[in-house]
Amino acid sequence: MQPHPLFGPPVAAYRTSVSVLHGLLMLSLGPLVIVAGTAAGLLRDLPWLLLLSVPAGLLLAAAVLTWLVWSHSATLRIYHHGVSVGRLAGNRRDIWFREIHPATIRVFEDIDSLRSLPYRAISTHWYFSGGADLAVTFLGPDRASGAGGGTRPPAPGRGIVIFASRRAPEIAHQLREGLERSGCPAHLARWSEQFGHSELEGIGAMAQRSVPGMRPDWRL
Repeated sequence: MQPHPLFGPPVAAYRTSVSVLHGLLMLSLGPLVIVAGTAAGLLRDLPWLLLLSVPAGLLLAAAVLTWLVWSHSATLRIYHHGVSVGRLAGNRRDIWFREIHPATIRVFEDIDSLRSLPYRAISTHWYFSGGADLAVTFLGPDRASGAGGGTRPPAPGRGIVIFASRRAPEIAHQLREGLERSGCPAHLARWSEQFGHSELEGIGAMAQRSVPGMRPDWRL
């Protein structure tokens, strides 16, 4: 890992953890379309359905595989003065440690509960995929702003970072140490350690209220 042009030498790097069960279920959709289409075409004597099912299934399988590779490509890199998070072929978020709200560093279980019903969609700004469990969350500046020499204020809603990893407690520890390096008093940087592994309450919008800084109207 190379030094960051703003944040200096690297400290640690993490990849999102993969839910094997969710990946297998998603990859089974393409073959399922082929099998179902072929069976229906034979039973109902519909040659066009036989011809259509194979390319449709292969196209779906390719789309699912692309989505899985992309969603599982998220990385979080910790440097001496800041953190960088992003995905393959996407914009990276660079955040100074001094821009992170120390009280919002949390470790949550079953982060997959954040997905809203009925579609269970995942925002491209959340660094996890279906079936994810442990995750670290924290509030930084607006995701559309770029890191420069100044300090940007934390932005509830648009500044939230959600990164799923089985090493989430280690990441949270590294973030708190980074806050201390940036000048944050130890009692503030480590205040949120008292919560340990938190549980989300409910599913979708209800669960999202459990994450400090995720809602635009959040107040500590």
